[in-house]
Amino acid sequence: MDEIELKFLNINVEEIKQKLKEIGAVLKFEAQTEAHPFLAEGFHGWDSSKKYLRIRKINEDIKITYKDPAKNSKMTHREEIEISVDNYENAIELLQKLGFSKGPVFKKRRAHYELGDVHFELDTLDDLPTYLEIETQNETAMVEICKRMNININTGRKGTIVEILNEDKNK
Repeated sequence: MDEIELKFLNINVEEIKQKLKEIGAVLKFEAQTEAHPFLAEGFHGWDSSKKYLRIRKINEDIKITYKDPAKNSKMTHREEIEISVDNYENAIELLQKLGFSKGPVFKKRRAHYELGDVHFELDTLDDLPTYLEIETQNETAMVEICKRMNININTGRKGTIVEILNEDKNK
């Protein structure tokens, strides 16, 4: 399934929550997430131009996610395949036995909202202000939801949060 994402930094969290409520988005969960990227030739944990493989745990929900390299677009546009598993440690061991090495754990606090097939994440990392990630299944839907929320789509950033922060640091 295609996944289209944009990240919006420097947001007013309460204002975004109010906009989400106004458009009818539903808060599905708030939780600490834990993700492990898995690395091998052609795979990378924070470079969206490479393939990506991770195991993520949110409460008792455990998923293995594969993402293709990002397509050439103004938004992060990747094909994604995700499967649920029932054992975090066994999933990690399986990928290691397949030749992948486990990257560093990546933890964040996440509030996850949904409006149909549009997902909204308010993510907070230890050393960063909360940012908004919007995920849709096509670019037209991204444009439409940004208009509906009165968010300037041109302030949206593509790439992983690590890529975005490195770009900002190098400016």
